[in-house]
Parts: sequence; structure tokens; C-alpha cells
Amino acid sequence: MKKDQKVDIMKIKPGEPFMGSSYEMHLVKQKTAEIMYQINSSKPGERKAIHETLIPKVFKKIGEHTWFDFPFNCDHGVTTEIGSHCYFNHHFSIGDSGRVKIGNYVLVGPYVGLYTAQHPLDSKKRKEGWQTVQPITIGNNVWIGANCTILGGVKIGNNCVIGAGSLVTKSIPANSLAYGVPCRVVRKIG
Repeated sequence: MKKDQKVDIMKIKPGEPFMGSSYEMHLVKQKTAEIMYQINSSKPGERKAIHETLIPKVFKKIGEHTWFDFPFNCDHGVTTEIGSHCYFNHHFSIGDSGRVKIGNYVLVGPYVGLYTAQHPLDSKKRKEGWQTVQPITIGNNVWIGANCTILGGVKIGNNCVIGAGSLVTKSIPANSLAYGVPCRVVRKIG
């Protein structure tokens, strides 16, 4: 990709360098930031209405009976799909320059972050604004404990439990209990 080429966030391919500081990326982020401000400034009595009206405007797709405790943050939203019957505790954060897909019946503790962007090791390229993204996929029936960080390129299989405080840098197979820094499978579940 050329430095001055327009960036369509929906067409960014995993691992392909693009200008993360592009005008187009800024416009998408600004639109989402306006909605996030309204959501996070709402009164507790307004939460049900916010979930019905504003939260669907943030994400590409969101299922039924999914609930967020506020505050939470989402950078772009248009690349993120969330299933049904999910619960996200307060201070959940999604850095979604790349695609994020979250299944059904997912429980997420407080202060959990999902980050798809990867910046170059070369400081000159970083300074110019280059970056790449890798998707994050979280299966069904997953529980992610408090203070976890999940990085781009990670897939968490169905029925997993990720222990509190984990740094997830590699994929976790289905039916696993995993925790640690870096996160690793401790045992199978079931």
C-alpha cells in the first residue's frame, strides 16, 4: 500500500501494511468516539435504552441479550461482530482496526482489552504511521477473567476459560483452561 493511498477499514487484509493515521481511519474512529461518548455519559437509568438504540450503532453485528457495563471503549466498531447472550464487565476495551469476532454466551471480566493492531519494530515506519492488523476470534461459551489482554492473531476456542491477568499472545484450543503471562493451556476442561 502506498503512503498516501486511501484506507478502507473494511478492506484491510491481515498482515498487510497500511497507514493507521489515515484520514479515512480517523473519520471512522471519530464517528465511533461520538457514540461512545454518549454511551459512557449516560445515567444508570438510561442503560436499557442505550443498549437498544446506541450500542447497535457501534458494531458491525451484535446479537440479542448482550450487555455492557459502562464505561467501555471501542475504537472503530465496524469490524467487530458480537454474538448473543454475552456480558462485558466495566472497562472493556476493543482496539479493532482489524476484525474481531466474539461468539455466543461469552463472559468478559472487568479491564479486559482486545487489540488487533500491530506496529512495526522499525521506528521510522512507526513514526510514519504504518501498522498491520491481525484478527481476534473468540468462540462460544468462553469466560475471560479480569485484567486480560488478548492480542491480534489469537483464536480462543469454544468452552475455554482464560484466567484473570493473562496475556494471550497465541491461540487457545477449545475446552481449555489457560492462564499466565504469557497465557498457556494448563489443562483440558470436561
